[in-house]
Amino acid sequence: MKRKLVSLVLCGIMTVSLAACGGGSMAPAAAPSEAPAAEEAAPAAEEKADEAADTAETPAADSAAGSTITVMASQDWVEDSEQELGKKFEEETGIHVDYQIVPADQYQDLLLTRLNSGEGPDIWGAQSGFALKTTYNVEENAVDLSNEPWMSSYSTFSAEQTGVDGKNYGLTYYDTTTDYYMIYNKKLFEAAGATVPTTYAELLDTCDKLAKSGVTPIYEPMADGWHLLMMWTGNGQVHEKNNPGVIDKLNRNETTFAAEPEMKQAIEQLKELYDKGYFGDNALSDEFADAEGYMASGEFAICMLKPGAIKTIVASDQNTEGYTEDDFGIFLLPICDNQYLNIHPTGPSRFIYSGSPNIEAAKQYLSFLLEKDNVQYLIDNAADVENIPVDVGQTPEYSKTTLDFLGSYDDQHSGMVLQDVVLYFNEQWMDINADLAALFIGDMTSDDVLKGIDDRRTQLAEAAGDPNWK
Repeated sequence: MKRKLVSLVLCGIMTVSLAACGGGSMAPAAAPSEAPAAEEAAPAAEEKADEAADTAETPAADSAAGSTITVMASQDWVEDSEQELGKKFEEETGIHVDYQIVPADQYQDLLLTRLNSGEGPDIWGAQSGFALKTTYNVEENAVDLSNEPWMSSYSTFSAEQTGVDGKNYGLTYYDTTTDYYMIYNKKLFEAAGATVPTTYAELLDTCDKLAKSGVTPIYEPMADGWHLLMMWTGNGQVHEKNNPGVIDKLNRNETTFAAEPEMKQAIEQLKELYDKGYFGDNALSDEFADAEGYMASGEFAICMLKPGAIKTIVASDQNTEGYTEDDFGIFLLPICDNQYLNIHPTGPSRFIYSGSPNIEAAKQYLSFLLEKDNVQYLIDNAADVENIPVDVGQTPEYSKTTLDFLGSYDDQHSGMVLQDVVLYFNEQWMDINADLAALFIGDMTSDDVLKGIDDRRTQLAEAAGDPNWK
């Protein structure tokens, strides 16, 4: 039986595996050939959900009442609905939550400065995955959460990504069941005579038709300094498919980004889209926070967003055309002709600072977030969250559009994004974004961008004592 990825989403299990420092395959792990029938699986799932809901209850308020815990995170990592939950947490426990949200391009440097100076926030955010050990040193800077009651409800794979050497140090509080895909306006496509592209040549044709119809093809917000790179990495799985073994070679230092022609092709195709004006006149100053509004206005036809954003687009005050959810669809951006679904099971996660004087209060906060009603509140009220990687009996909000899109891909037509499989890549995310912007305006060449990635990887690997870089 062909196992569909949509089944993984519905079951809440993204069972993708990769070897950590040894460099692993991009392919998802094999699953049983047959999934249990829904009626057979339901009792077990219901029992697990009941157990998880019981164990996720917030401990009674203790001497921490009246104290304040700080939660430091990058911009867009803390949903408004989580901050509303923070108010509820204070009402129930007497513990105030101070959210310290930092611009994305400043966040990592500021966090590392605070951690290295011994003045870390009570709870700090970081992307799960390789960098936790090499960049953030979670074994020293975070509390071991392996024995927390909510671990029984936490995705096993997510625990692997927030852990090091068999111990779990964090909680991924983010929708990793879907990634960012190209959300497009069907009505604008139809009016322009454009079709959903499956190759790069078709993408150029589609963008050309949209532009001639008076619509800016793609909204690409570059001002935040993080979104642009996803236009490459969200298609990065095609590199392993077209050149099997390239990821292992990168992780063993047997090749470089600069030595791989398809890496250069990918970023040069992005530059061509920019040069042709398909990102609009203000891409360098456009901000991610405005994406849904611009899509709602009909000024732009396409944007790389989470599927849940469609609800926000439709509900926007700028939706003066009366667009409904049925007027929007999803496709893969075919950089390097990619048609493999991007799987990105890592994401913004919460860690408790090992030097915090409020460790128990911070633990209470994480437990509170995972109560069934609070998980459901996040799903119901956060526009781009359709589920999170826990099972406490919550009801996901996958739309038919999302399910139909995911259901059209199976394991043979999917793969892990670059930052989840290539060592020493995600740590330099903001630097690569800055270099791509410099490429677009002519201050760097594609060779310069790739060499910069390789040079920084070497620095990071040597600092980590990686034997492959000796």
